[in-house]
Amino acid sequence: MKLWDKYRNMSVQAKASIWYAICNFFQKGISFIVVPIYVRLLTTAEYGEWSVFQSWRDILIIFASLNLYAGVYTKTIVDNKDDRDRYTSSMQGLGTLISLGLLTIYFATHEWCSITIGLSMPYMLLLFLYFIVYPAFSFWGTTQRVEYKYRPMVIITIIVSVLTPAVSILLIKNTGLRANALILGYLMVQCAIGVVFYVYHFWKGRCFYDRNYWKYASKFNIPLIPHYLSLIVLNQSDRIMIKHYCGDSDAGIYSFAYQIASSISVLISAINGSRVPWTYEQLKTKTYNKLKTITNALVLMMGTIVLFVALVSPEIINILGTTDYKVAVYVIPVVTIGMFYTFVYDLYASIEFYYGATKYVMFASVIGAVLNIVLNAVFIQMYGFAAAAYTTLGCYLVFMIMHYFFSGKVLREQCITIPVYDNRTVFLLTILISIVSLACMATYPYTAVRVILLTLIIGMCILKKKTIMNMILSIKK
Repeated sequence: MKLWDKYRNMSVQAKASIWYAICNFFQKGISFIVVPIYVRLLTTAEYGEWSVFQSWRDILIIFASLNLYAGVYTKTIVDNKDDRDRYTSSMQGLGTLISLGLLTIYFATHEWCSITIGLSMPYMLLLFLYFIVYPAFSFWGTTQRVEYKYRPMVIITIIVSVLTPAVSILLIKNTGLRANALILGYLMVQCAIGVVFYVYHFWKGRCFYDRNYWKYASKFNIPLIPHYLSLIVLNQSDRIMIKHYCGDSDAGIYSFAYQIASSISVLISAINGSRVPWTYEQLKTKTYNKLKTITNALVLMMGTIVLFVALVSPEIINILGTTDYKVAVYVIPVVTIGMFYTFVYDLYASIEFYYGATKYVMFASVIGAVLNIVLNAVFIQMYGFAAAAYTTLGCYLVFMIMHYFFSGKVLREQCITIPVYDNRTVFLLTILISIVSLACMATYPYTAVRVILLTLIIGMCILKKKTIMNMILSIKK
């Protein structure tokens, strides 16, 4: 009853953050449950095919939608509360037109596309339907987060999270499609839910074209295309290049490790779903002390989770994988640290987004992506698929440092001389977590050592429980 009373007295922002976190953990929990099923139903090569499809999907949707549901959309609905429905409808119209334009290009080059991407025309047509309707669900989800309407968001997300693997597994068991069963099951469910919100937004907003909205969104997002594409290159190109140099099997093993390590990205997304709009509000009101306190607490919390994942990676592999995937254990900590870097750099990128300094965002992203491709091309051939994890980690580090300097430049341009974040603490924690997490790999042959380290961490948490509780309370407020 005491917990229930505390929950009832929380702010709507705190409740929304809790439920978004629960929802995302449930979503990732489903993903963890199905991973061992997938790797046992499919060969490593077939699992690699599914992973490479995901990479192509994430690359192509940037060109098909201009990522209109990210960046510019959040900023505009925060600043413009009175015309959200019409704005959303017009953004959906612009995205539809762009997707149809890309579809026309596909028809002219479909033979080359099928060979390069590895999908026949029926799958590609279904993929284009996904490009058209999927942003509708993202528009709706972003609006729910900004308005802190967490109940419908949680319900719909859970339904989709359960249906997608359920349909995919049924197709694997009852057809001979193998890896294509995962692709078909995913696209069927996503398109079905996307169509519902696609119709909903047009019905509610009743606007396909608005010259001012289209012009503003295009001007804002087109310069960001290199940025969004570069992020995908950093996250997804590894698998495509591993497939090219090492084959589908190694791509599958790397993807398995990446899938496990990227579980931390779910927590990052849950936090950022509330943090970004809240950060924009603090920047607007210039309440920087709140930003410093909360940011330090979040970085410490994320760092502790990264360290925990690094210590228990062998057990995770034993539970979720098979003997074919054991070598992936030395990839997980590296990828997890990279995910941690994405959280830190997004703190600084939020400043650039808020003040519309997209040119800096684009420059940092392009440099990071090009560097990643070059390093992958050199080191994957020399050292195998595991090298991709280290090259990506190095690029995220460069990425993070560039955003730190660019955000400082943006603040100076806005005549803001007071530090927005406690930069010294943020970077000291980042360096410490990185070194300790990498060092954890040396303990993998010694289970007793890792048990002792985990015990020490838990003991420290118990000794510092008052400090931790105060940190949690500051985040809740």
